[in-house]
Amino acid sequence: MDTEMINEFYLLQESRSNLKYVELLDDHVYAPIVKANVEVTTWVSKRGQMLMHLEARMNRSIRRLRKKYLTF
Repeated sequence: MDTEMINEFYLLQESRSNLKYVELLDDHVYAPIVKANVEVTTWVSKRGQMLMHLEARMNRSIRRLRKKYLTF
């Protein structure tokens, strides 16, 4: 009887430890990766938008300078 109880207790702890391990993995590994991915994608998006605005502004300036100085 005691060995059965010990085996049941051991199995119970094993099942709980797997659940704890999954929760720990979520909290300490997956959550920071998701947060970092979100930050990197927003940073890349903002940088891309900034570069597109800069290119559009440069094209407007070049077009204006061509009209002003390079008339044939």
